[in-house]
Amino acid sequence: MPVKRRLLKPDAEFAQQPVVASSPRLLTIQVLLLIYRAPFGPIRNLIWKRAIPHIQIGKRFLLDRADLDSYVEKNKVRS
Repeated sequence: MPVKRRLLKPDAEFAQQPVVASSPRLLTIQVLLLIYRAPFGPIRNLIWKRAIPHIQIGKRFLLDRADLDSYVEKNKVRS
């Protein structure tokens, strides 16, 4: 016997709420590479030169998204 599925209509109040993207604050280098589409070598060099603030847990480096955004803003070339 086929199962009848009911389509749920969203409440008007729920539909008006803004959608908040849930993303982690700290990013691994692998996630960073996917988001910013940057090559691995230069990112690693920036971490080793301490140009970008980071957290090191064991061998793992975590970067704060806000720090990355501020680094990008500071190093933009204005025409």
